[in-house]
Amino acid sequence: MGRLSMWPAVLGLALAMVVVTLIKPVENSLAFASAAVVIIALLGWVIEAREVAGPPPAVEPEHEEEEEAPGPSYWPIVLALGVVGIAAGIVYDWPSGGLLVALPLAAGASAGWANALKAEMEASTPAEGELLGPPLVGSGGRVLMPVPGRVLAAEAAGGAAIAIERVETKQLSRRSVLRLTFWTGLGGGLLAFAGMMVDMLYPRGVTGFGSVISPGTVDQFAPGTKTPNSEGKFWLVNLTEEQGGPGFLALWWKCPHLGCTVPWNPSFTFQGTRGWFRCPCHGSTYTHAGVRVFGPAPRSLDRMELTIDPSTGRISVNTGSITKGTPDNNNFAVEG
Repeated sequence: MGRLSMWPAVLGLALAMVVVTLIKPVENSLAFASAAVVIIALLGWVIEAREVAGPPPAVEPEHEEEEEAPGPSYWPIVLALGVVGIAAGIVYDWPSGGLLVALPLAAGASAGWANALKAEMEASTPAEGELLGPPLVGSGGRVLMPVPGRVLAAEAAGGAAIAIERVETKQLSRRSVLRLTFWTGLGGGLLAFAGMMVDMLYPRGVTGFGSVISPGTVDQFAPGTKTPNSEGKFWLVNLTEEQGGPGFLALWWKCPHLGCTVPWNPSFTFQGTRGWFRCPCHGSTYTHAGVRVFGPAPRSLDRMELTIDPSTGRISVNTGSITKGTPDNNNFAVEG
């Protein structure tokens, strides 16, 4: 079996990145995909360097011969593009930015794999006119069989030989079986991995956090109350006019700083006012509407999409649709 190609693995990784980005976009996906490109470029560069160097000679030659210089390598360029992509992905928070890397990577891996298979097939196919075995020599030193195609054609044209068409029969060698089983197994593994990712990320009948949750109806929550929902990991806040309302907000109770759960502390006093959302980890403090007023948190508490059925008054919170918190959180309150 010949040397294994890295292109099938690269293609599988690129397709997996495409599937993940399309189904569940993540922040800084461009940086993550570019990091994979950097790793691939380093591996490809090392493999190319080993191929150019070749195996060490068994016996050192007395006179060193001048070797032909190898052609330019494209791996440093790919490496540089990967580093640039990481920097751009850190600066620009684009959840679908990974597609800018994954799609060209998949196309390039497909082309590289096709070229590798073509080169392997050409290397295993005998050239035109090449003898397929030891020749059978007759009287006078003439080659009887097998003979190159061009010689046989010339002999047949002069009447010295009869050309009989031979139907090629291909036998499946052990090497071919091993190659076939390897590529089949690799392809099946990649498909299984892609299916696993789809099954894990695609929201089919999802319940709990990540799905739409109904905590109750409008009349069940008095104005000014803050009700925790453990299933959806949010605070259901019914703002009064004094608190920036009226209306309902679903605030994700995860602190934007380091992810600690933020409780409502009715006895905590800050700036002469009692009752704040206050993170127990580093002291980030938020208003009734989740607006940050103090602490290391980079922004206000994030909001979940909230709708109210006007006919029944039932509240629905889409915990899979989260918007980054802003200083005007209270402007997004939904009146019941």
